[in-house]
Amino acid sequence: MNRTRCWIGAVCVGAVLLNALAAIAQGTEPESCVGKVRLHGPLWDLQSGALEPGLDVVLDEAARTIRERCAQRSIVIEAHAFELPSAELNQGLSELRAASVRHELVKRGVPAVQLLPVGVGDTRPLVPTDQPGSALENRRITFRVLD
Repeated sequence: MNRTRCWIGAVCVGAVLLNALAAIAQGTEPESCVGKVRLHGPLWDLQSGALEPGLDVVLDEAARTIRERCAQRSIVIEAHAFELPSAELNQGLSELRAASVRHELVKRGVPAVQLLPVGVGDTRPLVPTDQPGSALENRRITFRVLD
């Protein structure tokens, strides 16, 4: 199953992982916790780890789903950054962003030991970086459930 649901403007959740998020949004019972979810778009203030305020709804649902459906699983939070001029700066920024998402999920009741924040920097673009708007498309968070 590979669906995409968009909430809060450009924030999209591509659901293989928490296809549970899509199910919850539709008012149905979610399936098991498998795969991955990707959030992309204007998630943070430019060049910082501060999350945009509109993400509260998505983070609330993600935390609830992780607590209810993925309680026995480890979740990797991968952050990708593409807007800074060097690989080192993008790496540091992505680490900061992964940590901020982890912090927000922990505030919402997800056990800290269950979440592994990983900064990926600019090493795995979704679209070629020479295209207009690529930084926005490539700037994202991916949640992966470990078996």
